[in-house]
Amino acid sequence: MNKIKIQYYKNSCIYGEFIKKNNWFIYLDSCNDIGSFGTYDILSCNPYIKMTSNGNFINIENNGVKSSFYDNPFDVIKKYYKQNNINSEFPFSSGMIGYFGYDALKTSKSENQDFPDIAVGFYDWAIVVDHNKKETYVVYKKINTFIDKIVDYFSIRNTFADKKTKYKFFNFHQNTSKSNYIKDVLLIKKYISDGDCYQVNYSQNFSAKYDGDPWDIYKDIRKLNPAPYSSFFSFDNKYIISSSPERFISINNNCVQTKPIKGTLKRLPDPKEDFSQIDILKNDEKNLAENLMIVDLLRNDLSKCCMLGTVKVSKLFEIESYASVHHMVSTIEGKLEKNNTSIDILEACFPGGSITGAPKKRSMEIIDELENRNRGVYCGSIGYFDENNNMDTNICIRTIMLTKNTINFAAGGGIVHDSNPEDEYYESLEKVSIFIKYFSNGDFKW
Repeated sequence: MNKIKIQYYKNSCIYGEFIKKNNWFIYLDSCNDIGSFGTYDILSCNPYIKMTSNGNFINIENNGVKSSFYDNPFDVIKKYYKQNNINSEFPFSSGMIGYFGYDALKTSKSENQDFPDIAVGFYDWAIVVDHNKKETYVVYKKINTFIDKIVDYFSIRNTFADKKTKYKFFNFHQNTSKSNYIKDVLLIKKYISDGDCYQVNYSQNFSAKYDGDPWDIYKDIRKLNPAPYSSFFSFDNKYIISSSPERFISINNNCVQTKPIKGTLKRLPDPKEDFSQIDILKNDEKNLAENLMIVDLLRNDLSKCCMLGTVKVSKLFEIESYASVHHMVSTIEGKLEKNNTSIDILEACFPGGSITGAPKKRSMEIIDELENRNRGVYCGSIGYFDENNNMDTNICIRTIMLTKNTINFAAGGGIVHDSNPEDEYYESLEKVSIFIKYFSNGDFKW
């Protein structure tokens, strides 16, 4: 793997400005310049292979040659995903980047769906920003004129000013009424009482119309709601903006980690009262039980692909604070079994237990019954899969899907036996309160 050092900028959007108009532009953003969260940012575009799937119907473009057929999308991905044990100090140098929507494992094709179940590209180069070392590199397999242009452009330090953005939002709509949300929560509580399940992650969705550039919207969103697993992805006139605080699965040198979020309390303006919210969340029996259920589920999921006896809970019930909410987060780790790939463990654990419930299969059936819509990218996963078998993926919460003129996003929470339906309704709103205020121009009240 080759590398060329270019000028470092703390705000990685500067690199995005230069390449954003290219095919299948993707930006994995730690928001380090605002939230001081992560170490690396990764940007790329123009993948040599592009794959989308809807159920088992697959479209592939391989170096400009297009084909369509029916097959298991994970089997197809495994054919293209090569491990080369590249000597690289970077988290990503070449491999696969993209998303797996919530329904990625379904075999039947969904109708009236704007976004594919899966959209992944195979990239042989990337801009990698290391915020700890304050260094940026272009890493690549083979040099080409496009990489030359990037290197030339960022060979000297330039001054970049924020451009004034022009966009507007209108026709904001809450697609699930309060009464319906509460009715469905009560029904879930009955399912739990009847012994069908222990927890169901139920959600509601919102929509709006917009005029403007999705990239400009993303740059505003990351300032309003910085999060460590943020991303921007544009492909085929579709756009994804993710401000996710939640890691799904990462692998680094065969060490596997997942960090489920379960337990949420809103932030308060007064610092003393806000600090007391953390203490309340830490000691809330409902949230502790909710988190523990998902920890047990994910321990079981990780064990499918990890070495016997290596799966452990390294951190339990920690509190992480973000722009509008405090979250309870646990960390589960294991050692990847030999001959298993990052794609294998993603498939074994997908979708994440924190956004389904427990047991997973029955909770997903209840979600399908009550939500009566395709979740799409929401509650799926975005991330990278390096040729060294390293990976990092998020859970697509706080995630917005944009087509040419429509915005969609959703929010929900884990419903358990002790859930108060009205409290659950307001918690779902608090999780996306920044989005609601932004896209409704401050008009939506609750």
